[in-house]
Amino acid sequence: MGPKVTDPMVDRSEIDADVTQLPLSLCCCTHAERFDGRRADALMRRHTLLARFLIVLACSVGLLRRADAGSPTDLTGFWKGDCSDSFGLQIKPTGNGLYSVSFCGPGGCFEPGQWTPNTRIEGDRKYEVVSPRELRMRTGDGFVSYVKCRDDPTWTVESAVPPQPEDRPDCSLRSPSKGRGVLIAWVTTVRKTTQLGQGTQSHTTVVEPVRPLAVLQDAALEPALRPEIYKGQRFWRVLAPTARPARLRSAGAFLDRMNEDHCVYFGTFEKASPPLWTLLSSEPLPGVFRAPTENETLRFSQLNNSCVEQGDYPEDRMPACVRPRLLAITDINKNGRPEYWATEPYRWDTGLTVWEEENGKLIPLLELCVGCSD
Repeated sequence: MGPKVTDPMVDRSEIDADVTQLPLSLCCCTHAERFDGRRADALMRRHTLLARFLIVLACSVGLLRRADAGSPTDLTGFWKGDCSDSFGLQIKPTGNGLYSVSFCGPGGCFEPGQWTPNTRIEGDRKYEVVSPRELRMRTGDGFVSYVKCRDDPTWTVESAVPPQPEDRPDCSLRSPSKGRGVLIAWVTTVRKTTQLGQGTQSHTTVVEPVRPLAVLQDAALEPALRPEIYKGQRFWRVLAPTARPARLRSAGAFLDRMNEDHCVYFGTFEKASPPLWTLLSSEPLPGVFRAPTENETLRFSQLNNSCVEQGDYPEDRMPACVRPRLLAITDINKNGRPEYWATEPYRWDTGLTVWEEENGKLIPLLELCVGCSD
């Protein structure tokens, strides 16, 4: 090695610096002018040809890395908050390093520069590029995140899926016909109901007192899910089948959306209605229904001792509870055991249950609560 050169302008700690530390200094010198020329010359004189080669190589790599780090991210594509959305942002290059950012929806896209000014995005305070596939856009409520769903910015309006018809029960009134059995109905209270369920308009319905309960055909008794009820229809009292029938002045129905959707059918008589809880039939049924005997009434009360406080009331004014009321007796299934037709009090309404005794217990044969809310 040749003699050392002493330069009063150069600090020895810099001359004897580790070769591995030199490239950073020289590269910084080239771009930021952080070292003067004399310092660089002194450093180059003090190292071998190999060191100089390493320095040049490291500087070249550093410059390439700087160039690569400074290259803008290609943000062209279609961006959405969620790729399943039917709307999003169309980002397209417009030249000179600028992008147009246009909102697109089912109706199409804004023209470039119309929804928001063209921008470089990177470096724009309105945007934050999280990654090549994710960016955030500042709005009045803060930043909104978007992900790139595809590189092609073309927006294709997808065909709108036609709304599926709502599966509702058919509550239309049925025209009279023969062979559909005998409709059993009763007289209950008049009430008003306002339907606010999804898919219906707010509408208040006056539910008239005559309500269908069941259909009796041969020895079968089924709930009247879609009964035959119409204006002018005649009804007989089941306990007085030979008496003059009453005629309906009107009939109607509505879709009750309380709990599971169901139809409520009702009607009103031309003249005054029979007493509350009177059982009716659309044809006279002599010998089918009869009034309960005193012993049957006593037996039913022994087997069914339930009692319900009905209605809304203050805590300190609890009303007397209401017990089931036995209305009629039948033996429709012909097994020799009485079938008890009785009211069934609930908190807000009163229904009807047909019971039969078996092994000292009441077994429900038919439970009905037309238009009940509980």
